[in-house]
Amino acid sequence: MEKLKTMKIPYQLADEGRTVKVPKDKVYEARIQLASSGALAGGGMGFELFDQNKFGKTDFDQQVDYQRALQEELRRTIVQLEGVEQARVHLVLPQKSVFVGGSQSPPSASVALKLKPGTRLKPEQVQGVCDLLLGSVEGLKPENVHIIDTEGNVLSEGLKAFGGAAGAGVKLSLEQQKAQREYERELESRIKNMLAGILGPNQAVAMVTAELDFSQRQITTSTAANPDNVRVSEHTVTETATGTGAGGVAGTAGGNVTYPLEAGGGQSSYSRQESTVNYQVSTRQETVVQAPGAVRRLSAAVVVNEASGPVDVQRVREAVAAAIGFDPARGDQISVSGMAFDDSYQRKIQEEMAKAEERAKKKETYQSYALLGGAVLAALLLLAFLLLARRRRAAERVEEEAVPGPAAYVPVRAVEAEAEIPPPQDLQKKVKDLARERPSDVAEIIKVWIKE
Repeated sequence: MEKLKTMKIPYQLADEGRTVKVPKDKVYEARIQLASSGALAGGGMGFELFDQNKFGKTDFDQQVDYQRALQEELRRTIVQLEGVEQARVHLVLPQKSVFVGGSQSPPSASVALKLKPGTRLKPEQVQGVCDLLLGSVEGLKPENVHIIDTEGNVLSEGLKAFGGAAGAGVKLSLEQQKAQREYERELESRIKNMLAGILGPNQAVAMVTAELDFSQRQITTSTAANPDNVRVSEHTVTETATGTGAGGVAGTAGGNVTYPLEAGGGQSSYSRQESTVNYQVSTRQETVVQAPGAVRRLSAAVVVNEASGPVDVQRVREAVAAAIGFDPARGDQISVSGMAFDDSYQRKIQEEMAKAEERAKKKETYQSYALLGGAVLAALLLLAFLLLARRRRAAERVEEEAVPGPAAYVPVRAVEAEAEIPPPQDLQKKVKDLARERPSDVAEIIKVWIKE
């Protein structure tokens, strides 16, 4: 509207202010000029703000223009998401301090989303909007992102706990708990479906607690094996020496020092054998990666209804153990007990349903009687109307055919016509008999009359 005033183009507001009308001969000119100025962008101008060269801008003006442009660019991206009809983005970008070590408040972002009717954003979509803001604003942290819808619902409440390394651990823990609960529900469903086929529906209650191991392990094992004793190399050294008159001290003192032989020595001999054998040793290396989610321990509690008679608890326990994969080596436990269930609430509901059904039947019966009575009444009124009309026509014919004079003569055919008309009592009786014998046909006739 402000732009149209500047352009001196008259306009009118329609649709409670949602539509701006201009003269037909100026609509194209107005559209072109408004589009070129950015007024039809749906909320503002993005980075095209910087296409306009303006002299004398201060740093504050540049900062404000950058914030406006970034908000508009983020808004244009967010409205492209499925389920989002309109969006508003507000950024708080503190000005950087020129002093080293100066304190600076962190940036923050707020997003208001107008969703399409009947649409709810999934947590993944909200996380995507948050990630878009984190990647677009420098220094923005997840705890400083606030996302709401036009109804006031805070959509980013569950995302604040998942920021940083600690938040990633919390998110992983919640996912593990969810997986554990789904596994427990699967086992409970198995037990209930099996016992429902044996004992009947709603005759047993089962609860399962599973302890899962979500740690991931990698085990590497090296095993030495040599079944054939294959020799790779063999080294044998044999030394023998014999002599006469050899004596003295064996060995040397080192260097060139020698010892003289003792005279008068007898026979001497020397023998030494050394053997070295090298075998080829084969090694087998095995790496096993254990996936997370292994079952450490199972505990199951089953209660069977004994209101109609005793139940073989041992057989039920064996069936439950086979259904959930009972393993005593893991320390699994199964508790099966029998007791009478309190079904007073169910009986009360059944009684109320029976009363409601009986009231519905009575209401239907009354409606049938009312419809039948209305049909009979309408038939009587119609017959009375036909009788009156017929008598009126007969009287008119008598008046037309009467001869003027002192004595009035009535035509024979008029008298015969009057004689053919049965009395009202007989007509009512016939209508009642017809409604009693063929009520559906009478009802259809009345429906046709009402429609006409």
